[in-house]
Amino acid sequence: MFDFLDYKINSKVILAPMAGYTFYSYRKFMQEFGVGISYSEMVSDHGLIYENLNTLSYLKTDDNEHPFGIQLFGHDSKTIKKAIDIIKKENVKCDFIDLNLACPVKKVTKNGAGSALLKDLDYLKDFISDIVNYSPYPITCKIRLGFDDDNLNFKQVIKILQSCGVKLIAIHARSAKQMYSGKPHYELLENIKSLVNIPLIVSGDIFTLDDAINALKITNADGVMIARGGVGNPHLITQINTYFKDGTRLEDATLEMQKEYCLKLAKMMVLDKGEEQAMKLFRSIGPHFFKGFANSKKIRINIASKITTFKELEEEVKNFQTK
Repeated sequence: MFDFLDYKINSKVILAPMAGYTFYSYRKFMQEFGVGISYSEMVSDHGLIYENLNTLSYLKTDDNEHPFGIQLFGHDSKTIKKAIDIIKKENVKCDFIDLNLACPVKKVTKNGAGSALLKDLDYLKDFISDIVNYSPYPITCKIRLGFDDDNLNFKQVIKILQSCGVKLIAIHARSAKQMYSGKPHYELLENIKSLVNIPLIVSGDIFTLDDAINALKITNADGVMIARGGVGNPHLITQINTYFKDGTRLEDATLEMQKEYCLKLAKMMVLDKGEEQAMKLFRSIGPHFFKGFANSKKIRINIASKITTFKELEEEVKNFQTK
C-alpha cells in the first residue's frame, strides 16, 4: 500500500515499539496477522554502550523479520552513533534505526531524551542531521504532537525531520504532557500527510476497526500504528487490513479463536525465553485475550497472578467457558 525503503508495504498496520511487549517472539506472533513494519522495544544508547545484557537481548531478530527496526533513545548524537556502531558490530539484521522522540516518561525526558527533544528545534535539527549523515542504516522517527499543549509544534518537526533525510515518521496524536490519558487529538492532524512526501504513520488509541478508519480518514496517513489496542487482540490487524483491501468488515475474534491465539503466543514465548521468564512476562499480556468475555474475571486474575507454567496456563484456558 506504500513504499518504504526497498519494501512494498501491503499493510495498513504498523506494530508500535512497546517496552515489555515487542520482544522477538511477540513480534513474530503479531507478524502472522499482517503487520507491515515492526520495531524492537525501546533501546537505551547507554545500555548498549555499557553492554547491559538485558538491553542486548532487545536486538534479537531473524532473517525473516523484515522490515524491522531497532528503536534507540538518547539525547546526544555522539552516544547514539556509538550505539549504532554496536548494532553494526553485532551484525543485527535490522533494516532501519528508529529514533524515539515520543516517550513521555519522566526517567527518559529528565535527561533530555524521548519527547524532550521536541522542545528545542534547532538542537533537534542538528541532532537528527548528525545521526542521519553518520548512520549506515536508514533513520526513522516517532514523535508526539509536542512536549506540552502550549507547544504543539509537530508540523514544524515533521518538516525538519524530512529535510534531514528521515525515511518515515510516526506521530502519536497526544502531547507528551498528556502521557496516555485523555483522547488523542486526531483533529489536529487533519490531512497531515500532505505536508511530507515520505511515509507517515499515525497512532493513539487504535482499539477497533472504526478507530483505524477514522484516524486514516482524518489524516490521510499511510497507516496506523497499533500498540495497546493489539495486545490480546491480534485479530484487529487482520480486520483493518481486510477492510482496506476489499471493504469487508470481519467479525471480532470468537472465544475459541482467542484461546488459540493465547496459547500460541505463550508457546512461542516459552521457546524464545524459557518457561519461567516467559510465564512472568505473559502475566501482563495473557489476561487481555479474555477481556470483554462474560465471566472472564477469574481467568484474567489467575493468568495475571497465579500461573507459573505453560501446562497450568493450558489447563486454565481450555477449561474456561463464558457460561
